[in-house]
Amino acid sequence: MNYNYRYRLRPSDAHREQLAWTVDTCRQAYNHFLHRLNRTDDTSAYSEQKLLPSLKKWWSDLKGVHSKVLQKVVQRLYDNLSTLHGRKENG
Repeated sequence: MNYNYRYRLRPSDAHREQLAWTVDTCRQAYNHFLHRLNRTDDTSAYSEQKLLPSLKKWWSDLKGVHSKVLQKVVQRLYDNLSTLHGRKENG
């Protein structure tokens, strides 16, 4: 039998602020890549993820977010669009 453990988090006010800032920065990055996708249709998740290091150079807020988190933001965007496309085809 498999058990799933649940833990209640009680972050301090400083941690709450940091978490809220990270979520907001990820939202901005998601919208940035969505805007890029709307401008050019021939991109892939991998090619967009390759742009993250250069993007961090001029967008200093991204330096505070772990690289894997930003890669998952881009991947989530492409997964969402793929799911939306599939749903549109099915009616």
